[in-house]
Amino acid sequence: MGVLRKQLQRLLAAPFIVDSVETLRDPHPRAEALAPAVSRVHASCPWIPDNPALVVRAQAVAGVGAGTMLLLGRGTRTASLVLAAQAVPSLVAAAQGNVWDSAGRDSAVKDIGLLGALVLTATEPRRRPPKVVHDVRHAARDARKAASRAGKAAGRRARDAAPKPPTGGI
Repeated sequence: MGVLRKQLQRLLAAPFIVDSVETLRDPHPRAEALAPAVSRVHASCPWIPDNPALVVRAQAVAGVGAGTMLLLGRGTRTASLVLAAQAVPSLVAAAQGNVWDSAGRDSAVKDIGLLGALVLTATEPRRRPPKVVHDVRHAARDARKAASRAGKAAGRRARDAAPKPPTGGI
C-alpha cells in the first residue's frame, strides 16, 4: 500500500506544479481575477502588498516549491498544507466572481476535489514500518553492539596476554 500512496502523491503534485509554472510565466490573468480580493486583504493587513501580480507570483513560487516537495515525498504534510492554503484564495475569488458557467464550474469542482485530496494527504496518519523491517533494524543494532563488545573484550585479552618487557636495568 505504501508504493501506491507514494505514486498517488506524485500524481497529486503534478497539476499544482504545472499550474504554478504557467502562473509564473504569465501572472496577469490570475492577478486581474484576484485584484479585488488582494485589495480587501491589503486593507485589513497592510503588510501584504497591494500589488496583485506580486502576490500571484509569490503564490506560484510557493506552489512550485510545495509541489516539488510533494513530488519528491519530502515533507508531505507541510507541502500539502501549503498547497491547500494556496488553493483557498483562488476558490474564494472564483466563488465571488461570476464564473459559474460550465467551464468555471468544472474548474471549481476540480479545485475543490484537489483541495480535498490535499487535506487527506496532510491529515494521513503516520505509518509504522512493517514488523519485518522493525525486527531487522533491531537485530542489526544488537549485532553492532555485540560486535563492539566482543572487539573490546578481545583487545583486553590480547593486551593481558602480550609478553611484558623486562623491567630490570643494566
